[in-house]
Amino acid sequence: MIDKDTTSNCYKGGYGIAIDIGSTTLAAALVELNSAKRLASASTPNPQRKYGSDVLARIEKINSNPPLLQEMQDSVRESCNKIISKVLNEAGVNKEDIKEVSAAGNSVMEHIFMGVSPEPMGRVPYKPAFKESKFITTGDVGLNLRDNTPFYLFPMIGGFVGGDAVSVALAEDMSTLKESTLIIDIGTNSEILLSTSDGLYAAAAAAGPAFEGGQIESGMTAERGAITGISISEDKVTLDVIDDVSPKGICGSGIIDVITALLKSRIIEPSGRIRARAEIPNNLSTHVTEFEDGNSFTLFKGPNREITVSQADVRALQVAKAAIRSGISIVLGKAGLEPKDVEKILVAGAFGSNITEEGLCGIGLFDRNWQGRSQSIGNAVLDGTTRTLCSAAERAKADEIGRVAKYVSLSGSKHFEKKFISNIDFPEPST
Repeated sequence: MIDKDTTSNCYKGGYGIAIDIGSTTLAAALVELNSAKRLASASTPNPQRKYGSDVLARIEKINSNPPLLQEMQDSVRESCNKIISKVLNEAGVNKEDIKEVSAAGNSVMEHIFMGVSPEPMGRVPYKPAFKESKFITTGDVGLNLRDNTPFYLFPMIGGFVGGDAVSVALAEDMSTLKESTLIIDIGTNSEILLSTSDGLYAAAAAAGPAFEGGQIESGMTAERGAITGISISEDKVTLDVIDDVSPKGICGSGIIDVITALLKSRIIEPSGRIRARAEIPNNLSTHVTEFEDGNSFTLFKGPNREITVSQADVRALQVAKAAIRSGISIVLGKAGLEPKDVEKILVAGAFGSNITEEGLCGIGLFDRNWQGRSQSIGNAVLDGTTRTLCSAAERAKADEIGRVAKYVSLSGSKHFEKKFISNIDFPEPST
């Protein structure tokens, strides 16, 4: 254990590394401490995805085969070392110049990273084995830096609301906000944070990986060749593709935009069903392929690749948005607020900068009252972890957020189940 005040003055020089231990993606940023400037960043898929696309599946794997915990821990630490090495090489910085590392992830990811079984979170009352922050060394957690480099792991709020939510709250100064502010960190495990005059509320909704391109037949990350949007004019389909190249797949923000457009064009019903060709009165019907288990809509057809939106893709997005929207409703209810009472809405997450307000309203994740009142803040987890680098004061703030935030449990809640069912359909498209 490191004395929490020993690194409070290391802003005099050197560099720090901020890490986001995401369920689907791991990300790291190299930061110049004097200026807090981000010099390099890198990301990689979380290797734990082979054990399950969401945290609940990974808990079940560990429960049924406890030795897998060590295997999962080794894999995530190895991947963190790879992206650390990548950002150091990109910026031409030596590992000896790293003064401190700060990391945050959801509750299950932090448990696995520390080699602590997340088994308690797989059963009622879904409590983590530990909640407090860790201030130790990189040698303690197997990172390939100087063994005595200070390492800070963010505290958790409770249940499935982990250090990543605390990091977002810290980045946006939620404990000091005067206006009611809602932050939605959209991902596989989506955190919902609400600051009010009565304090900070927090919940986590298990949305699955659809918003990050997972569980989508042609899904991919937001990189070169990813479809990020679509426009449909009468029966003409035009795609927005990163770098304007031939499409390779569709990213999370793209699937939202595409489904919103298909709802407006009446290709998809509010129930989520993709209509049959005979039900579509224009040439868009030629994009539909009919199958016994549900139809699909072709976005792109080339000599070597076909990119479609399948009925299963639509269902995956419905489940994801229903989980998050239901979580938002319950958190607002706990705070005694209606959607119209929320003054500011912030969207966090790795793909948040590409997502559109129209798309979020179109699929029903956003309330219609929120149109024109939201903004994207990108990967705020890395922003929060950056703030704690070599700062005892910021670490103290993070620890305080972990202690005072009001945890709203959604797991096993009958109320949540009812809300989920009522939110599963898409809204009627606006005219």
